[in-house]
Amino acid sequence: MATLSRRAVDTVDSRLWHHLALGVHPACAIAAYRDGELVIDLYGGEINSGDGSKVSADTLYSIWSCGKPMTAACLWVLKDRGALGWDDLVGDIWPGYGVNGKEATTVRHVLTHQAGVPTTPDAINEMMGDENPNWGTVVSGLQNAEAEFNPGSAIQYHGITFGLLVVELVQRITGQPFEEFFQAEVAGPLGLVDTTYALDAERMPRLARLSAMPDFESPDLAEIGNAEWFKFNPSPGANGTSTARDLARFYSVLVHDGSVDGKQWLSADTVADVTACHVEGAARDSGDMMRWGLGLQLAKEGPGQMGDEPGPRTFGHGGVGTCISWGDPDLKAGVAIVTTGLQPDEVNDPRLQTFSQLVRDALES
Repeated sequence: MATLSRRAVDTVDSRLWHHLALGVHPACAIAAYRDGELVIDLYGGEINSGDGSKVSADTLYSIWSCGKPMTAACLWVLKDRGALGWDDLVGDIWPGYGVNGKEATTVRHVLTHQAGVPTTPDAINEMMGDENPNWGTVVSGLQNAEAEFNPGSAIQYHGITFGLLVVELVQRITGQPFEEFFQAEVAGPLGLVDTTYALDAERMPRLARLSAMPDFESPDLAEIGNAEWFKFNPSPGANGTSTARDLARFYSVLVHDGSVDGKQWLSADTVADVTACHVEGAARDSGDMMRWGLGLQLAKEGPGQMGDEPGPRTFGHGGVGTCISWGDPDLKAGVAIVTTGLQPDEVNDPRLQTFSQLVRDALES
């Protein structure tokens, strides 16, 4: 049975409450698994619903792009079953997509942010706010989009289009709605009881509301993230809802070679494949160095959101201005830190690095 130093865990807890007292964010939850056991489970703050309600063990959080790897996991499952190959052409799976410079796009390009369509098409943006968005508009918008660069020739983060592309690929291959497949083949087998890309009215009161903190560059993002139209309709590059527990559990399964509760969810070979580096280099737009597995960010050398020196085998994903989740195969640990306060990078990066390192120290104690 995994045990941690009480003092080390108390240090994490103390910093969590210190940040709440300083107003760094309205609410925060931190969870960590080691050797398949939940060993850190901390939370505090207010739901921010206007009535002073406090967060609890089952409070839900907006996880933004921390949901991208779990989205990609649907394709991992299909690859594991032989239903697709990483170098299959998207246009072969999705007739009508391979036009306007997108002919050479592969599944690997989608998962490594090399698909050439990083900008969300106008037709899709114009649906923002619709209570019942038309998925056909998403499909036609992506089909009609012109590649901004030759697929595979550059890396540029596909903030929204990543999730939309994965959704349609899953639906084309399986004939099932994305959320149905995700729940049956990823969330269900892994025991992710509070993770969804299609929140509903019944669970909405459990959601901790986002707040844009001072100096955050896109204050309207909190309003979007809290909106029912955004939370209820799958856009799994950004709109996921989960808990720190679920996110940490997801990575715990990956660092144990795809095994969960004594059962093999993914083959160890597939896990090794998707968590390996498939592309690295400077991002086309920002110049930032990036290392990508298949739907996963790989830690870079030096300090970052995953700790002071996370090591090259650490993998995970961040969520805009709020959260980070990661797995470390050497520690046999899965970790998640989620908050409700959208902060600019100069605040967000150090706070997540601090929390990640404190958790690392506790896991090594």
